[in-house]
Amino acid sequence: MKTGHASMTETAFDGASAEPGKIRRSIAALLTCHNRRELTLRCLESLRAATEPIASSIHVHVFLVDDGCTDGTPEAVAEQFPDVTIVPGTGSLYWCGGMRTAWQAAAREGGYDAYLWLNDDVQLHAGFLASLLDTQTVIRRVTGRSGIVVGATADEAGGGTSYGEMGPEGIRPAGESARPIESFNGNIVLVPDDVYREVGGFSRVYTHGFGDIDYACRARRRGVPIWLAPGHLGSCTMDKVSRWERPDVPLRQRLAALHRPTGCPPWELAFLTIRHGGWWFPYTVARLYWRALFPRAERKPAPRKVNA
Repeated sequence: MKTGHASMTETAFDGASAEPGKIRRSIAALLTCHNRRELTLRCLESLRAATEPIASSIHVHVFLVDDGCTDGTPEAVAEQFPDVTIVPGTGSLYWCGGMRTAWQAAAREGGYDAYLWLNDDVQLHAGFLASLLDTQTVIRRVTGRSGIVVGATADEAGGGTSYGEMGPEGIRPAGESARPIESFNGNIVLVPDDVYREVGGFSRVYTHGFGDIDYACRARRRGVPIWLAPGHLGSCTMDKVSRWERPDVPLRQRLAALHRPTGCPPWELAFLTIRHGGWWFPYTVARLYWRALFPRAERKPAPRKVNA
């Protein structure tokens, strides 16, 4: 366990609420959007409803990247949530690029104790932030340092866990107590500032997906604890099976969908495998093409982002 004088970041989130007279802490919420107006507004409204009761002790400021929206999303956000910082995108940033841009904008402003990743299709539960912060306290008590806290989401259609901890077999169910994990989806993630300073932000290699998986691998290499908070902290519909995995889609269209940023670009998967899994990437890429060439109707959707 660490001893001696603790830094501001280390003491920033000991518990879910602050007593009167304590320093007000600050969190930067990071989102990116592209033409999902109603979902984006719903997410921001759930965030506001969840954080207003604790605004005297914890300030949450939103950085939202407008990645070329043409459906009036930024105008609606500016009207309904005037405190949100809207960061212009290029229209081709996708999820990783948009989140990286939002993170850079927040880091330039500075002064934040932690960064909160949010997918704009998540509807947050009232006590989500308390659960994240309480889990952070547990991490410090167990490991002696701060770590990454992941929140699981419930599938709005099926009721099970849609996103959260990732395992070799897919998404793992949320549990009743906090637990250490190895990999995760980036739908609800709390990253303390000292972890950000140690690990950095999102890699520029990845366009849409893989950025959250890569971040988990990089954090583990540096000994950063990663824990899953208990229960479901929000709701989010699980993605449908991608076109490149669907047997009803013609082969040429499946291969085109596979190579799109919103598919599963083989060269990005190869880089991820080389960087974190060794030199067996030819097998990984070959297996990817095999799945596109011979899709199975019963295959579960692979984890991916849908902001595109």
